[in-house]
Amino acid sequence: MTKADKDGLVKEQEGDQASKSDPPSNGGDKSALVIENIKTVSIDNEDEKKKEDPDYEKNKQLFARLGDINKEDGNSLSEQVELGLEKLKNNSIVAEKTFEDWVRRHINVRECCKFVKKKDNKDDPICKCGNKRSAHIQRTVELEGGSKWEQSSCTTLIENNSFGKINFTGVDTTTQPHYMRIAVDNGHKDTIKKLERLLTEFWKLNEPDLLLSVTGGAKSFNVSHDICGSFQQGLLSAAKSTNAWLITGGQNCGVMKLVGDVIGRSIFTSKICTIGVGNWGKTWRREMLLNKNRITNTQDLEDLHPQSREPMVNYTVDAPAKGYATLDPNHTHHFLVDDGTAEKEGIEIDFRGELESLICNMFTKDGVSLPMVTIMIEGGMQSIDQAVSTLRKGKTLVVLKGSGRASDILCYGYEHSIEVEREVDGALVKERTLTDACHAEMIKLIEKDFSKYKAQGMYEKMMDAVMEISTYRKTVTIFSIHNPEPLDFYILSSLMQSSAGGATRMRQMRLAITWGHAKVAKEFIFARKEYKFSAEELNSLLLFSIIKQRTEFVKLLIDYGANVREFVTQAHMVRLFNELRTSTGGYRLLQEKRKKEKQDRGVVLSDVGSILNLIMQGSYKSIFCDPKYNELAQGDETFENPFDLMTIYSCFSDCQSMALLFWENCRTPMATGLVSHKIYMFLDKMEGRWARMDEEMTEKLENAAHEFEMLSCGLLTACYHNYDKAEWINILTVKMKDWGNLSLFDIASITGSKNFISHAAYQSYLTDIWMGNIHASTPTWKLLLYIIPPLPIFLSFNTRVTNKDGTLKRLDSLTDENTTKFSGRERLLLYYTSPVIKFFLNTITYLIFLAVYVVVLLQRSDEEHAVSGVSASDVYTIVFVISTFPVELAQIFAKHTKSITKKFARHFKKIYNLLDFIMVILFLFGFTIKARLSDKDNERYDLTEYSRYHQYRLISSLCFAFYCFTFMRMFEINSKIGPKLFMIRRMSIDLFFFFFLLLVFTMTYCITSEALLYPFNSKSVGSTVFNAVKRAYLNVFGEIDSAGMETKLIEGTCTKDSFKETFENHARYAENIRTVHNCSQVDIDLMKETTVGEVNYYITFVLLCCYLLFVNIMLINLLIAIFSNTYADTEAKSGIIYKTQRAEVILQFKERPWLPNPLSLFYFLIIFIKKVADKCFCKKKLHRSQIKKVNTQTASFNAFRASLIEAECVGIYTRKKKEKAVSVTSLLEKLHSKFTRLEITVDRVEKCMKLSGNFDTPQLGGSDHTSTEKGGPNELPLHVFARISPYGGSGEVARTAVPDDKVRWEALHEWYDPPEFTDENVEETDSNEMSTIKFNEVDSQTKVDRTSLYKPYKVIDGDPINPCGRTGLKGRGYLHRWGPNKFAVTIVTRWARPGTGNTFSIKNKQVIEVLLAKADKSTLFTLPKLRCDSTPDVDIHKKVVKTVCYNYEEVSETENENSNKLIAKAFEDHKEIYKGYFDDSVNTDNAWVELHVTTVHLEGNLSTTPTEKGIGFEEVTWTMLNKKAQVRQNDAWLLKITCNKLQCYNPWRGEVLL
Repeated sequence: MTKADKDGLVKEQEGDQASKSDPPSNGGDKSALVIENIKTVSIDNEDEKKKEDPDYEKNKQLFARLGDINKEDGNSLSEQVELGLEKLKNNSIVAEKTFEDWVRRHINVRECCKFVKKKDNKDDPICKCGNKRSAHIQRTVELEGGSKWEQSSCTTLIENNSFGKINFTGVDTTTQPHYMRIAVDNGHKDTIKKLERLLTEFWKLNEPDLLLSVTGGAKSFNVSHDICGSFQQGLLSAAKSTNAWLITGGQNCGVMKLVGDVIGRSIFTSKICTIGVGNWGKTWRREMLLNKNRITNTQDLEDLHPQSREPMVNYTVDAPAKGYATLDPNHTHHFLVDDGTAEKEGIEIDFRGELESLICNMFTKDGVSLPMVTIMIEGGMQSIDQAVSTLRKGKTLVVLKGSGRASDILCYGYEHSIEVEREVDGALVKERTLTDACHAEMIKLIEKDFSKYKAQGMYEKMMDAVMEISTYRKTVTIFSIHNPEPLDFYILSSLMQSSAGGATRMRQMRLAITWGHAKVAKEFIFARKEYKFSAEELNSLLLFSIIKQRTEFVKLLIDYGANVREFVTQAHMVRLFNELRTSTGGYRLLQEKRKKEKQDRGVVLSDVGSILNLIMQGSYKSIFCDPKYNELAQGDETFENPFDLMTIYSCFSDCQSMALLFWENCRTPMATGLVSHKIYMFLDKMEGRWARMDEEMTEKLENAAHEFEMLSCGLLTACYHNYDKAEWINILTVKMKDWGNLSLFDIASITGSKNFISHAAYQSYLTDIWMGNIHASTPTWKLLLYIIPPLPIFLSFNTRVTNKDGTLKRLDSLTDENTTKFSGRERLLLYYTSPVIKFFLNTITYLIFLAVYVVVLLQRSDEEHAVSGVSASDVYTIVFVISTFPVELAQIFAKHTKSITKKFARHFKKIYNLLDFIMVILFLFGFTIKARLSDKDNERYDLTEYSRYHQYRLISSLCFAFYCFTFMRMFEINSKIGPKLFMIRRMSIDLFFFFFLLLVFTMTYCITSEALLYPFNSKSVGSTVFNAVKRAYLNVFGEIDSAGMETKLIEGTCTKDSFKETFENHARYAENIRTVHNCSQVDIDLMKETTVGEVNYYITFVLLCCYLLFVNIMLINLLIAIFSNTYADTEAKSGIIYKTQRAEVILQFKERPWLPNPLSLFYFLIIFIKKVADKCFCKKKLHRSQIKKVNTQTASFNAFRASLIEAECVGIYTRKKKEKAVSVTSLLEKLHSKFTRLEITVDRVEKCMKLSGNFDTPQLGGSDHTSTEKGGPNELPLHVFARISPYGGSGEVARTAVPDDKVRWEALHEWYDPPEFTDENVEETDSNEMSTIKFNEVDSQTKVDRTSLYKPYKVIDGDPINPCGRTGLKGRGYLHRWGPNKFAVTIVTRWARPGTGNTFSIKNKQVIEVLLAKADKSTLFTLPKLRCDSTPDVDIHKKVVKTVCYNYEEVSETENENSNKLIAKAFEDHKEIYKGYFDDSVNTDNAWVELHVTTVHLEGNLSTTPTEKGIGFEEVTWTMLNKKAQVRQNDAWLLKITCNKLQCYNPWRGEVLL
């Protein structure tokens, strides 16, 4: 290394900024500070250097280290230094231990190093770079004022002195954004890659899914509130849903402030990365950002930022000077681009573009870079330049129409540009341009907002940029707030239009799923055939959609070909349950289970199975309970019932719409619906236990549970009405393998679905169970009368409809030949085993038990004749009570719960069963006490036995009261009394809580009054409280001062007696009082005689009044109101309550033994003996196994048949539901249409009545007119004639009614499906291959101009869309062309000269005549017109006059030449009346009429030339407009405009024609 090279690496430190002058070209790659230190050490005179440099020793150590590293044999010290510097150059020496080291090593800033005075400021002169002299580095060279200043030679790169974090002051924000000053040189492609490490390693930014670049106005930003709100809402929605990064200019003004405000107000501020790229020179108070102003307290700095330890500076946000802007406090990161000047604008644009490219390339996946969208709102020339740069890179652009300035200019040019072909070097080249009129209009728009740039020649530059942008038809999207979809929808749409490809499509699909816009994915991805997703990709997208809870995408993917059966694997189910949202109830349940079991692993499917078992009360063993699902296995094992499992998962994730989607395809939809209902009800119950107090969530869960319950009921209804009884009974009773061999009947009972249990089919099956084989028409009195054997053999029974194994026979096999009757023995058995007879027998025996119990309790037993021993009555009662034990045990073990403990828990969950058990124990305890009594004839009991006897009596009395109370359960089977019992239980609960309110008031009054009335009381506290409460409670019922207490109180005797009793019984205490208080006996006697009762009486009386007021009036009425509400609620549900209770009673007695208590003991004894005998006979066991095998095969067939019927019922139910919804919607639309027409008629009548005098004709729009309707310039009012039905004003083609508020395409009209009609006479006039037609341009092959005279129209799915809205009819109708059908209408007029040949006037206005023509087969005259395939011009209007009015096409060449001269002279003063869309009755959604109307007034010879009808016209005539001409209303409107233009007599004056 030469000395010159070494000197080129040297830099000198510059003051506090540590700036260096004359750096090398790659100074960003070296540590200038270390090089300076090495140079310092290399000076020979060490003593002098020690004095000059206090850090000399430190530098010397660094030099020594450098020498050790590079020591080689034979190398001199200078050679070692050179080798060290070479390695330093290659970044191999100095370790970058901190963020500050890295920044100063790799990122430079640029400063002015040559001061050239520009302005003379007394205190601090200003340089031509824009900075003051004090802001320059110390070693700046000062030149003469007239010297030339250039950025390249007068600035230099120095070490970075402005980076770290900003603490904003003067604003309310908690954000402390990162910032980095950076030289514009670092925007070069070879150096900007270093920022990748800054973004990811130091700033630790997470990977984004989208990059949103926002550009627009900054200084003169004037955008309406509606547009700003729409922009902010759409931007925030896009950023939140896609984890996007935002890039703006970073300033606290214009669109950048708009972005910062919405980010600052969002709770997701810390999650949205918002990067500002600003101009350092135009930043207000930038000197505060220098690191010399950093926070000096190192300890605080480390506390604030222990990981990065970045420097922090304070920055004040206040009003900036003109031309400057402050930084926005809500951005998370700021780049401040520096070129060494303070006045140049736009220096950050190129750097911003390179940064955006870097970010997109950083996060490339599968060869596809990160998608990016630029959003442009308002803006100036810089925004247009940035838009052009974005589009050239292949990125997408969204422009907000209506925001003003550059955005509106761009939108106008984009929408009105047309594609033309021109020849370049012999080849046809397509380009976009503007018509002359549009070009002039666009110049006006530019002049309006950018007049100051006219002298600079910026107009043409802006025009060229706009035309270039208009060529990017697929990557530019125009957004208007009048559009029905939000901004984020159009951002996504613009992304979808990018190039095709597998990886691109997958990334786009994931974005679309994240955003939740299925419509965009359907239109831009699935509608295209270029790429098809593989099964693996579909499964990946389906998994992503389910996790994101995008039901529309799940349905779309399934329709597209995703196989749910292949998708639902063990691995996918484990991942789904592990990625449940934390706000869902399913997530909380799983987390509670994991915490309870102290599990550190993730959720496994066995955890889900345990939760399902808990929800189903242990009755259902889920397939997830298999031990193979205990681990986080990632197997590809599929399941037999994937839709059922996905429905259950959707319920756990609180996604009702997705649950309904999967439910429609379940194998057992009714059972799945009931289980889903139970899950939602359980989650709702847990919400109350978790005490989250989320009423919205509670309501959502309740609605979801009710919806699933009603869906199951709806399917059962469809089956009940469309299939035979045997089929729907099979559905109710068949055992389902998917649900633990439970039947639908069992699941309904377990889930407690009251509406399903109350269904007619369910109740009909219960009736069959209730009556057994007894004929259902048998009256109750007959059943009771025949209860004594052998009378039952004379009853009528149903024929056998079951097989010998107990299964139901097929309905088609139930013929007279194979049905059998019952024998007498079978009749007796069927009679006594039917639940209804069991119920009657148990009722009778229970009444007998109560009667015997009465005898036991009330038999003679006094001191002289005490009962001794155990009587026969006692034996009967004890046997009866004991016999209830096996019955209760049989009911417990008959439950479907697998676990014995859960069987008992579920049984005792009902209060009746628990009280039954307690009373049996008490009864046995009381009987034991009685059995131990001594048998002493004619002897009296001793005191101990007497006490035992009374204990027995007390227990027996309580048991009797309970048994009488439980007898009421027998009435639950009654439709009248059953709901009343339920009502009593509900009221008892209400009364229990009411009691606490009553207790508060009662205790308040009774204790206070007791203390006032009896200040000295010798009784115990318990007795006193009891008496006080008793008195207060009796006061409520009117028992007030019955013993004359009032008189005693007033006389004071009550109080004096209290004193007397107290002092007599406590003489010692009185003596103490006399001693302590130095009172004499006289004082004590006086105290005894004092009458204080009168005062206490009044106080007590006031308390009593208040007490009775609150209790007797307020609380009692409150209780009545509560009872009334309970009664009304119960009465409204009495039918469901009765049917539910009836089901419980029937199912209870179905499982009971046919012998009533106490004879049931013999039944259980016989069962026990049979069980023991079965163990000894293997032959019977084999026979049973064979029967079980046959039953299994039959059950499988029945289950398969039931699943088919359920699937058909789903189709029937959903179809009827949709038909009902469509019919209701259609009815509402018809009513709305009629009311709309009525409103229009009334409005028109009111206008006509109010109008008088001169009338300004409303304009229908076009290029030269402005509508008075909403929508702004060139916006048409609602068309009327184009919606007239039938089509064309006559005929059989009816239009769909379109109300006014649904005309615009922007208005949502979900049920809009109009008929399609194209007349056979015009079918061949245009191609029906829509893909070959070029709309909004001139077709180079057919030469048909399909551009609109009004404005560019949309093309959706290849069909042109009427720009004025819906018409109620698709197709072309009677029109020749798809899209605009142009007509040239020429209104030919002359002055009317009737009779004498002189003109005449009406109301001082001359009358004109107009030339009208009547076409063949027409009844009305119309204005002369010709259809044309090109844009009408003057020549075409001349042709109209020649061919239609005078038929000059068939005359001689000489006459034709003369006529041309006359017509040309006449058209010298022609006037354009109208150009644009025309409201005509032949318009459709895809074809419409556009007119170019011109009027020509004839004078001289041509005005007197006789007319001659042209080809296709029946008559051509002059019509005087002294009155209304008999023409169509549309033509009358044009004639009215013409009269106004010519200022002649107007017969339609004051009328509203359109």
